[in-house]
Amino acid sequence: MSKLVAIGLPETGKTTFLAALWHVAESEDIQGSLRLEKISDEAKHLNNIRSEWLSFRRVTRTIPGQEQPVSLWFRDEQNDIGELAFPDLSGEEFKEAWKQRHWPRSYDDSIADATALLLFIHPDTVKEPISISDLQKLAEAALPQEAEADPNAAILRDSENTVDPAEEWDAEKAPTQVQLVEVLQFVQLRSKAEFPIRVAVIVSAWDIVTAKYGDKYVDESGAERWLKDRLPYLEQFLRANPEFLTVRTYGVSALGGDLRTDRAKLESFENVSERIVIQGPDCKPHDISEPIRWCLGLR
Repeated sequence: MSKLVAIGLPETGKTTFLAALWHVAESEDIQGSLRLEKISDEAKHLNNIRSEWLSFRRVTRTIPGQEQPVSLWFRDEQNDIGELAFPDLSGEEFKEAWKQRHWPRSYDDSIADATALLLFIHPDTVKEPISISDLQKLAEAALPQEAEADPNAAILRDSENTVDPAEEWDAEKAPTQVQLVEVLQFVQLRSKAEFPIRVAVIVSAWDIVTAKYGDKYVDESGAERWLKDRLPYLEQFLRANPEFLTVRTYGVSALGGDLRTDRAKLESFENVSERIVIQGPDCKPHDISEPIRWCLGLR
């Protein structure tokens, strides 16, 4: 049976996605969605996050030290088809594992057994790199405003000053796409799966993107283009390694909107599953199980 593992940095929407997915799969109120066959014994706390999702509250994210492994087994109309695992590693622990260059054996075992991945990214938590042009602007801003009469004056002046040592590199400040690329390289080293494996990139809180950019990314390939525009290094890595990865990108709003400004609209849905927004290849309206369907080889 196929095994799909969810990975991602802190506050990227994994828990909210899980709450919405469990509701849709268990309630069966979205036609054609995958159905829930069973959940792991450790997953009883899903009742709490599902309740929060149903009552239009922000879903409580996984807290370091309180992680619990979660597995859900799915079926389509005919057969049991696969397992989705959320290992007992919070986003913070996931990030710490990247910084310290190791992760727990339980997580390593999950990665080793995975035949596909869900990779979560949140548009509001992306840590941007500093471009060469930005560095040039910073350097120019640091120069004196008045022109130097003597072209050697700045060199002579600087030679008399004490130069501050360069700031020590801090893994905490590394750009999001650098961290994610290296984590995928860890997966490549540790996985026992037959390559290429399928990776569904989930851009969470997709309503933020559509609110900011209007119709720019509102089509089947919109999330893929957003990824290329916002995280080009990660997008290039995903595209340039077909022997290792097969990739699809989805824009997902598991809440359906901003709870501060869109609450009345969200509460107006008679079928609460219909507030879910998902955009990407082969996506039917509100069917948040589509990335799982593709990862498990049903597309």
